[in-house]
Amino acid sequence: MRCTSSVSNNEPPLYGDAFADVYDEWYEHVTDAPATARALHALSGGGNLCELGIGTGRIAIPLAELLAPGRGVWGIDESEAMLAQCRTKLAHMNPSVAERVHLLQGDMANDLPRGPFTVIFCTFNTFFNLDSQEAQRKCLQAAAQRLTPGGAVVLETAVLTGTSSTAPTIAHTAQSSSDYDPITQIGHGVFTSTSPDGSVVERPWRIRYSTPAQIDEMAAAAGLICTDRWEDFAFTPFHAGSARQVGVWRRRV
Repeated sequence: MRCTSSVSNNEPPLYGDAFADVYDEWYEHVTDAPATARALHALSGGGNLCELGIGTGRIAIPLAELLAPGRGVWGIDESEAMLAQCRTKLAHMNPSVAERVHLLQGDMANDLPRGPFTVIFCTFNTFFNLDSQEAQRKCLQAAAQRLTPGGAVVLETAVLTGTSSTAPTIAHTAQSSSDYDPITQIGHGVFTSTSPDGSVVERPWRIRYSTPAQIDEMAAAAGLICTDRWEDFAFTPFHAGSARQVGVWRRRV
């Protein structure tokens, strides 16, 4: 069997480029996208939102369906492959809904749209794709500057200890391996699967995880204060044993 990668050069691939062609299939049941959209809509108070790492639009599109005319979701993603998947979906939607989704290719620490937004959000560990603490700090600072007064940054992340795995339970035949360094807080791994033509495809990933307390510290430095923390977008209470968090950090008025 031939062994291939999701990219053809020696540079580490962007997460989105590595997973764009299978993302919706593999991650369909990881989270409840409609419920997540409803929660974000409620948190936004009906205002404009910005998604960090919009990907294929799995959250942004059902969110756009809830918005009033004249409101929108601005989404940024570094991966053109992910954005192409999202554009294809939008092209087959009701135009009055599709026009509420605005796409931007760029780095979510450096290239955020101007706003202002009532909510800037990032779901399912995407914030950890910023693989240094400095990049995460910069992202939170940029987000805080683009919020309306009282607006919120909403992050959904795993609560990792250095031995946990972020590999979700997904319905596919890929094998996964991962490793976490509790000192650097870097996690990396690869999903390996066999394509229909018999070639082996490797889809690598790399994250820099932060604890809830570390995110609180970075947010505070950006002028944000944590007002709510749940285990999920169903608002399940967060507790010491929670494996995930949905945190809300609001701009100080």
